[in-house]
Amino acid sequence: MKNIFALILFTVLTTVMLYHASLAQDKNGDTGDVSQMFLTANQAYKEGKFEKAAALYEKLIARDIVNGNIFYNLGNAYLKAGKIGKALVTYRRAELFLPRDEDLQANIQHTLQLTTDKIEGREPYSFLKSFCFWHSKLTMRELIILCLMVNVLLWGIAIVRLFYNWEYLWLALYASIFCALLLGISSGIKIYSFYLTPGGVVTAQEITVRSGGSPSDTVLFQLHEGAEFEWLDENEGWIKIRLRDGKKGWVQKETVEKVEAD
Repeated sequence: MKNIFALILFTVLTTVMLYHASLAQDKNGDTGDVSQMFLTANQAYKEGKFEKAAALYEKLIARDIVNGNIFYNLGNAYLKAGKIGKALVTYRRAELFLPRDEDLQANIQHTLQLTTDKIEGREPYSFLKSFCFWHSKLTMRELIILCLMVNVLLWGIAIVRLFYNWEYLWLALYASIFCALLLGISSGIKIYSFYLTPGGVVTAQEITVRSGGSPSDTVLFQLHEGAEFEWLDENEGWIKIRLRDGKKGWVQKETVEKVEAD
């Protein structure tokens, strides 16, 4: 029985490792050209050519070279170039890959201080940061993998319990059920917020928020570069948004960008 459980666990871990390795590869297979472009972008940044550096990092992302370091470097280039909105949305994308990076968090806070709109309100799912401390510290992929591993452990304990009536197995079973439930809820909320209510950032200097998706609809209020919101819906070039304070409205799509990894 122990051998079966060990085999299951080994298979899961091997699959995870292979999956991560596949994500690190350039789909075009031209690693030499990609490496040179990355070095050129870094050199341009060091020389103060921030627009050039940003353009090169964007080219790398367009070629499916997507990871936290690329987004972090791109955010730095945009920030140095004075594009606060572009910098913030790119830092938020980097955060999807590097949620525990202290330098990234410091740059996000610095960029937020440069924004005009200081929108007060409760952060979505803020209770998870205090009750489920791991929720904001793990990437979505890491959280899902951890949830799967705990579930494998749960079923492994349950199977062993069928053959052995050891007292401590009951404690292990209850503990694994509790952990599996917590991680399942946390994973579900993270997936929901990523795919159904992702974040967004204003990238234009100033935009008008209207009551509907048309230039003739009533003007509700103005937002400025770097303002953050929840991305609720899309309709023919217009985006429905919700601010942290609960205000909602529609903005033109070309004035904002969604926080997504690809």
